[in-house]
Amino acid sequence: MRAVRMQTCFVLAGVLLFASIGDAKQCGDGVECSCGDTVHGTAVLSVDISGCPDEGLRLKGDAVLDCAGHRISGTDRSEGLVLDRADGAIVRNCRVQGFETGIRVRGGSGNLVVGNEVVDNRRYGIELAKASRGNRIEANLVAESGDEGVHIGTGAHATVVVGNEIRGSSGENLYVLSSDGGTFVANVLTGSGDAAIYMKHSSGNLFSANDVQDHIVHVRGHSIANRFEDNRLDGGRYVFEAYKGSHPAAVKRWTRPSDNEVVGGAVLDVKTCFQFKGASNNRATDVVTDGCRPMKQGKKGGQKAKGNSVSLAAT
Repeated sequence: MRAVRMQTCFVLAGVLLFASIGDAKQCGDGVECSCGDTVHGTAVLSVDISGCPDEGLRLKGDAVLDCAGHRISGTDRSEGLVLDRADGAIVRNCRVQGFETGIRVRGGSGNLVVGNEVVDNRRYGIELAKASRGNRIEANLVAESGDEGVHIGTGAHATVVVGNEIRGSSGENLYVLSSDGGTFVANVLTGSGDAAIYMKHSSGNLFSANDVQDHIVHVRGHSIANRFEDNRLDGGRYVFEAYKGSHPAAVKRWTRPSDNEVVGGAVLDVKTCFQFKGASNNRATDVVTDGCRPMKQGKKGGQKAKGNSVSLAAT
């Protein structure tokens, strides 16, 4: 009898799983979306999509999703919205909450994530991964992420992050890893657990007119020729630090940030404005301060800090 009951349970579980998979469909162009669907064409939500047990929605090709202010919520699993090797897709006016990752751009290029609220997700708010290139993250609120607010992953080059508010991440508000040629402009970053901006093994990026509060801007490893222009740091400083490993060209040796430039802006309410740990040939000019020690230098990984210079603005 027990064997029969167990067999019956397995059959019922299989039926439920099949039904769950079978419920997923293509939505958009007049077809309402629900949990697990794939958006094609244009989808405008008319109701919330709540309690998704796994993935929320997936976008392909040049699909457009306009949530019209509606919520897509999950159960701390999987991704809320996935742009899956999409090119020219748009996600706008969505409130994405309660997933492992709120919005994930996986491969593809030229996608736009604009005007969304991405809050209370267990790991990342917004993630760019799998060498997605040339994507734009604009005017979003990303708040209370369990690890990082916005994660720009390996190979996600030429990303534009502009006009976002990123706050309350348990780890870093903005994390840039092995990603080159990005533009990060006019973002407000507050209340991170670790760094407000953390960048590692990334080169040729521009950070301009960002408002950074409460924590440091941390540049590590093989990070070369990045430019920081007219950023305001209030309660945080710039740290340039050597790092060992995790870069393809330097798996077992230390690499150092070099030839990075900080121009203008301000560093306020800290004892030391710039810290160089094993970093070389980095320059800061015309930075406004309120009386901090200009810089502190030291070794990291046996490497001396050398060739660094700081010139503060006249007050």
